Amino acid sequence: MLDLRYYGIRVSSILPGSVDTPFAGNSTGASWKIQPQDVAQAVLYLLQSDPRVIPSQVDLRPSQPPKK
Repeated sequence: MLDLRYYGIRVSSILPGSVDTPFAGNSTGASWKIQPQDVAQAVLYLLQSDPRVIPSQVDLRPSQPPKK
């Protein structure tokens, strides 16, 4: 990110926690997990942010712990 900014290239990382997807055979429907739309909103935020700033990292974590 630091090297590429001199060329007008902005690099950001999105670090999602548990996302409710069928990836790796996991079932969906866990209400405590982040929804794919939440990750998509973070991507849109980064794409729409002012070119004067570089949001270098966005951490997304579930607001509620899994139910035991």
